[in-house]
Amino acid sequence: MRLAEEVLGCKNSLSDYPRISEFLNEKRILSISILDSVWRKENLLLKLSCLKGNYVFKQINNDEKTGEMERVKILKSSYPQLVPDVHVFEDDAYLMDYVEGKGFFDLNKKEKIEKVGICGMLLRAAWKGKEFPKKDISEKIRESFNKYRLKGYKFFSEDELRIDNFDVFKSVPDQISHNDINAANLLYDKRIKLIDPSNEGYNDIARDIGRYCASTFFNDYDRFGNDKKHSLNVAQAFLSNFNDFNPDTLERARYFIGESFLSFLNFQTITVPKSMLKSLAINVLTKKQPLMKSLEESL
Repeated sequence: MRLAEEVLGCKNSLSDYPRISEFLNEKRILSISILDSVWRKENLLLKLSCLKGNYVFKQINNDEKTGEMERVKILKSSYPQLVPDVHVFEDDAYLMDYVEGKGFFDLNKKEKIEKVGICGMLLRAAWKGKEFPKKDISEKIRESFNKYRLKGYKFFSEDELRIDNFDVFKSVPDQISHNDINAANLLYDKRIKLIDPSNEGYNDIARDIGRYCASTFFNDYDRFGNDKKHSLNVAQAFLSNFNDFNPDTLERARYFIGESFLSFLNFQTITVPKSMLKSLAINVLTKKQPLMKSLEESL
């Protein structure tokens, strides 16, 4: 966190949001600090410690501002226990409760396995046993794969990583999903809280399962000592909660894990060579074998 003089300009900017300012003035602001974002540096995040509670002000400085705020509203109504209370939406910003918890990158090795397992358990409870109308998103998935494959063209020969069959996406439950669960936007306290949803997606919970698994598994390995056994245990702690899900859901989750590795090729890694990400993408997306085996043999 950065404090004091760096925040003065931010504090003044709150006056640009009269409804948010009115709410905060009633709560009596004691201090303001900037919260650092792991990846979305363009957004402004402020923690406001007040006499009556603690809050987060988020100003969205990208093209997704309308989509994200709408997604927050939808997610809050669909999964009220998993989303922090949001008090005010105003223009390109919103104000929500501050969650007194840790993020993935703040957990020690033991806590990572424990908390990621709890995350899977709570998401399973929120998602399990509900019926939804089905929709065909196979062409959208094909387009998404081709986009990521094209962006990563320099890592593959012409005949590597070619997928033509997306039939598993022809009948997908239209169930509200976060669309961008990753290691940075889930907070752990006594429960878990989802933050920073994305409007870019398909309402497929398999995407949330896959993206979160890939993000925690890979970031644990890349940033915290290349501990193969521990990273595999992190992935297993999460995925084991979904063993009784529909096999098609699990196959879609496998795809989204592989697609995540494919997308990671275009971002800077800390310690892992791009050749390892390439192996992860190919093994998960193309090999007909248990998922954990594909992850293990890629490291």
